[in-house]
Amino acid sequence: MLGCAVVITDKGTPIEDYSKDITFVQGDIRDRDLVEELCKDVNCVFHIASFGMSGAEMMKKRDFIESINVGGTENVIEACIKQNVARLVYTSTINVVLGSKAFDMATEAELPRIPPEEHADDYSRTKSIAEVLVLKSNGRQTQNGEILHTCAIRPPGIYGAGEQRHFSRIVGILKIYKANLGSPDSKTNWVHVDNLVNGHLLAADGLSAGKNHISANQAYFITDETPINNCLFFKPIITGLGYTFPDAWLPLGVLYCLAFLSEIVHFLVKPFYNFVGFTRTEMFQAALHHTVSYEKAQDQLGYQPLQRGLEDSLAHLRQLGYGKDPETSSSWTSSLLFKIVLSITIIIVLVAVLL
Repeated sequence: MLGCAVVITDKGTPIEDYSKDITFVQGDIRDRDLVEELCKDVNCVFHIASFGMSGAEMMKKRDFIESINVGGTENVIEACIKQNVARLVYTSTINVVLGSKAFDMATEAELPRIPPEEHADDYSRTKSIAEVLVLKSNGRQTQNGEILHTCAIRPPGIYGAGEQRHFSRIVGILKIYKANLGSPDSKTNWVHVDNLVNGHLLAADGLSAGKNHISANQAYFITDETPINNCLFFKPIITGLGYTFPDAWLPLGVLYCLAFLSEIVHFLVKPFYNFVGFTRTEMFQAALHHTVSYEKAQDQLGYQPLQRGLEDSLAHLRQLGYGKDPETSSSWTSSLLFKIVLSITIIIVLVAVLL
């Protein structure tokens, strides 16, 4: 894999410099003609693109999210067939097995996919559908009679320099809301981008004839070595930016009600105010104890996570301008709105308990 020519396509433009040896093409994965053209003379495709993972994206219309995560994936698969691509690695998500039940160091065999209709959000639902499409495409004959081999990677939360989703959002939430989520005893997995890239490369190698296509039609959890509590994971970032790490912990039950109300508030006020709260899926991701094992990837692919810290993430956030600053009217407004919603949630929970 290393040393090969690399072509990247994305809807947006790169926010950082990239190697002159990489060809970048700006485009939309929903454009089948473009996807087919990009797959011409390609031996391996890494399908990473998706939409709706967190924040305001999760609140977009179902059809829009599905057009990217499902429709875009169908375009990639058919382009691979038409252009005789031998290998397709799909970046799925741990969300395809994550519901409302806790699990501890579970394996892929122990965690079946949650049925699409049982997912509380369209991102998880459509990613699950897309994963099935990719794995079912394993063994399909390409236009020239060759065989397409496919597999899926299921990462948890991703971190590292350049990460644009989790860190800035969590830092903002903890800064404004001043409370930790769930229990300090609940843990989850994270994966540094270096380990995730390595997992993709090993999976792609496992699709080759030289490795007897060992990863074909397989899904793999790719994580760091040791699970950790979500909020405690962020503590070095919060304190490193000069903020005070909160002492309070909000129980999962309260968080679920809060997230449900947050979704309602979003839809009620979105015509005139851009309120972006937490969704129920995000609450389970942040507060529910759910850890998985990378043993399958280790045994079949030779995956072994490298030890990585948060120094590069902290430096990146500082470059983006994060750091302790005077409270602004914007943060005051968001904090006030949160406190109002939180108060309503607590009242509802208390009434439900008393009744």
